[in-house]
Amino acid sequence: PGVNLSMDSLLYGYEFCTFLIFTNFEEITNIKTGAYRVNRFKSNKSMIINNNEIVIKSIQEEDIPLFDKWLDKEYIKKWFGEKEDWLNEINERNGQYSFLKHFIVYYNDRKIGYCLYADCFFLKSLEEEGHDFQEMYGDVAEQNHTYEIGYMIGEEEFLNRGIGKRIIQILEDKIIEIGGKEIAADPAEENIISIKTLLSNVFNKKRDGDYRKICKMR
Repeated sequence: PGVNLSMDSLLYGYEFCTFLIFTNFEEITNIKTGAYRVNRFKSNKSMIINNNEIVIKSIQEEDIPLFDKWLDKEYIKKWFGEKEDWLNEINERNGQYSFLKHFIVYYNDRKIGYCLYADCFFLKSLEEEGHDFQEMYGDVAEQNHTYEIGYMIGEEEFLNRGIGKRIIQILEDKIIEIGGKEIAADPAEENIISIKTLLSNVFNKKRDGDYRKICKMR
C-alpha cells in the first residue's frame, strides 16, 4: 500500500510505499505551448525542524481535497502514479481497504504530508499488474505481524528537512502499539534518498525493493 510507496500502496499499477524525500530537485512541467519549464525547488536551509511538533492524525473527509492536490504535483506523481487509485483506497478505508490506515502529517498544526501503514497479511492477497505482493509478503503467515509503510511530503518547503525519518519513527511506534512485530518498505532501488532514510532507521535490505525492520520499543 507503500512504495515505488513502495513507499508506493495498495497500488493498482503503482508501488505502495515510496519515501518521498528529496534534496534540491527539478520538476519538468509541460505547459500549454508544448514547451517545458524547469522549476527548481530548494529547501529552506534556515528552517529548523522541531521533531516534537511532527504528529500524524487519521485522515478525515475534509483532508481529501488537499491530498488530491498533493497527488497532482509532478514530483509526487513520479512515484505515486494515478491518483484515482489512491483516492479509491481512501474512500474505501472503512470497507474493502480497512487494513490500510491513512494519516495526515502535521507540523505545528499545519498539514504538510501523508503517511500510511498496511497489514501485509492482507496486502499479499491483492493482485496488481506489475507488482507481486504474494511474492514479497508470502512469508507473512499471520495478521498483525508485518506492516508495510509509506509516506510523502506534500509541501515543498518541508522537503529535505529530515521529516521523513521522523514519520517512519512515528509509524513504527504506532505499529508497536497495536502489536506489530516487523515493518516493511518497498522503495524503488533508484530512489537512493528513500533507501538511505530507511537504512538510517535501521532497516535491512532483504532483496531489491524489500526492506525490513524488526520492531523494537524505544
